[in-house]
Amino acid sequence: MAGKVLRRSLIVIGVVVVLFCAAAMVLTFTERGRLKKYLVTALSERFHSDVEIRDITVYVYPRVYLVAHGISLRLHGRTDVPPLFTIETLTVSADLPALLAKTKHVARVHLSGMNITVPPRDLNKPEVPKAAKAKITLPLVIDEITADDAKLTTLPRDPKKLPHEWDIHQVVLENFSFEEPAHFHSTLTNPKPIGEIDSSGLFGPWESDEPGSTPINATFEFSHADLDSLKGLGGILSSKGKYEGVLDDLNVEGDTDTPDFSLDVSGNPVHLTTHYAAVVDGTNGDTTLAPVVAHFLHTTVEARGDIAGIRGKPGKDIELDSVVRDGRIEDLLQLVMKSDKPVMTGKVSLTAKISLPPNPDLKIIDRLGLDGKFGVTGGHFTIDAVQDKVDTLSRKGQGQPKNEDIDNVVSNLRGQFTLKNRRATFSDLEFDVEGARVQLAGTYDMGSESLDFHGHLVMNAKLSQMTTGAKSFFLKAVDPFFSKHGQTDLPIKITGPRAHPEFGLDRGGHGDEQKKTSEPKADPKADSKPAGKDKKDSRR
Repeated sequence: MAGKVLRRSLIVIGVVVVLFCAAAMVLTFTERGRLKKYLVTALSERFHSDVEIRDITVYVYPRVYLVAHGISLRLHGRTDVPPLFTIETLTVSADLPALLAKTKHVARVHLSGMNITVPPRDLNKPEVPKAAKAKITLPLVIDEITADDAKLTTLPRDPKKLPHEWDIHQVVLENFSFEEPAHFHSTLTNPKPIGEIDSSGLFGPWESDEPGSTPINATFEFSHADLDSLKGLGGILSSKGKYEGVLDDLNVEGDTDTPDFSLDVSGNPVHLTTHYAAVVDGTNGDTTLAPVVAHFLHTTVEARGDIAGIRGKPGKDIELDSVVRDGRIEDLLQLVMKSDKPVMTGKVSLTAKISLPPNPDLKIIDRLGLDGKFGVTGGHFTIDAVQDKVDTLSRKGQGQPKNEDIDNVVSNLRGQFTLKNRRATFSDLEFDVEGARVQLAGTYDMGSESLDFHGHLVMNAKLSQMTTGAKSFFLKAVDPFFSKHGQTDLPIKITGPRAHPEFGLDRGGHGDEQKKTSEPKADPKADSKPAGKDKKDSRR
């Protein structure tokens, strides 16, 4: 009896299982077309796009499980730009009752092989009032959207400029809908300098007509950025900050910290920190800096300007106006000169235009251009041989060549300069100590570290007062030939290596040429002109 009961029970269970499986298969096939139609309608409506789906598979038990392949969305059906979205595989997991509710509810969506291409915003298109926008007929909320190894590309307004691309490792959006912003978290790799960016905040609601107008408000952390990936720089940079606005027009503010920043032209590391505020055009990465405040050692540099792409060329062209107030000349020299210690110390002020054209094959120092002016007060040379010559110059200029109390004389230095191809060219360079003034023009080659300057030495004392004994007596006869306005005027030159410069009389006439060049600029008000305001000044 018990055996018969058991057999009957097994038969009943088997029949139930078969009927259940059959019902599940019927539901799967009957709902497949319906769900595909719903998916196409929802995507078309939400993204204002023509939607294509290569194939789709649907299971409805125990949960609705949908897998779609080869999805493409073209914004407004446009074929002149790449699709707004292409997705290799879309996986949806949901409860059937939640899908049948008035507000559709999806538990999870996973996107694989996704490419997003955001076209530039049409600035000439009149804004559509919110009340006039089409009403969404298929309300939808997604608990979680995840995407792995996605790519975001923003197209520039200028078609001859290169698009801006981001490789996104992973992005997670929670409680996503088209009516409210969704919380997101993403990780991606920045190409140059190479480093990881971790970002989280609020994204949306999605603007279907103009995706570039979709709002975003988030924070970011940029860690372990290797500056060695930029030719000519060294150090590991980290940064934190925030950004807000819309996808193609972001306001960014943040701080950076590089404990071992260096230029390969010197190889001397310094601790560099910056605070910056910028406006970023998300369509091409063009950036307006206003301003950047950088600090290292005892010097602060302020800069503002533009970082912009050039038509048809990779990289960015950098044009900045910079200023240093109450800085230290030894800090600047440590950055740009190969030496255990800077050749000079003193207080420095500087204004300069900085240009850095794009060329990834060249080091930064080979691309760097500068045009500006500077002043050093209270200067002192750290190389004894050089400082001894300066002390001797001051003694002779004061007519006291044997006065050893005139020692460790401070110097003042000012002038205009340009830098191009690692060569610094100075015009109207003036160097003065008590009793003497030097007016020079010339070049300093950063590669060979060689000097080539010519000009005039003007001293308060007469030539005969610069020495003693019989030599002083005989020099009295030539005093009138080198005297002008009660001062001694000698053509001089400074040449040779930076560490061991050679000082001497310039018998080649270069000094006279330099003096003629500098005489029209004797107006003391010239020092008040901002750097770069009149480029003709640096070519006179």
